[in-house]
Amino acid sequence: MHAVILIGSPRKGGNTDCLADAFLEGVAAGGATGEKVYLDDLNIRPIGEVGDVHAERVDVRADDDYLPTLKRALEADILVFASPVYWQGVSAQMKCFVDRWSAYYAQPFLVEGMRGKVFAALVPHAAPDLDHARWVTEPVKVWAAHFHAVYAGEVSCVAGRKGSVCEQPHVLDQARELGRRCVALAKG
Repeated sequence: MHAVILIGSPRKGGNTDCLADAFLEGVAAGGATGEKVYLDDLNIRPIGEVGDVHAERVDVRADDDYLPTLKRALEADILVFASPVYWQGVSAQMKCFVDRWSAYYAQPFLVEGMRGKVFAALVPHAAPDLDHARWVTEPVKVWAAHFHAVYAGEVSCVAGRKGSVCEQPHVLDQARELGRRCVALAKG
């Protein structure tokens, strides 16, 4: 079992990173491996024009880092979307990654590669209400349903200052538990 955490935050050592580290501790405790992929370190451009016929779509920007990153995600048993809430949505880095699925919408390698995968979300945000995470979790739930994946859950927390989630042991415990639960679901 292997987990890939797509990190949508541009801030290393920040709250998204702290949640991801705790999640990976839970993955290891569950007997699996995992890795973080920092989308901001990669050259993943926004989606280019795609055709109207799904089966004939071409990714006109396939020469960037997207396909190798997508292949890493498809090889994982667990795929985690870790993004702060930025203006009622995922970060631009995460959105660029997800939007590029449209270029491969009808490709069996994408559709079958996602089927049955365990999805989860890690969502720090600065808004004082925990419901603010819905701007990230609701899309991830829709993505899971679209691909016939299993949505395992999320960990969200109020954490605006860099690294402040690392001062919230109960939140880190939730992330560890989610990591263990994802492994159990993936072993299923």
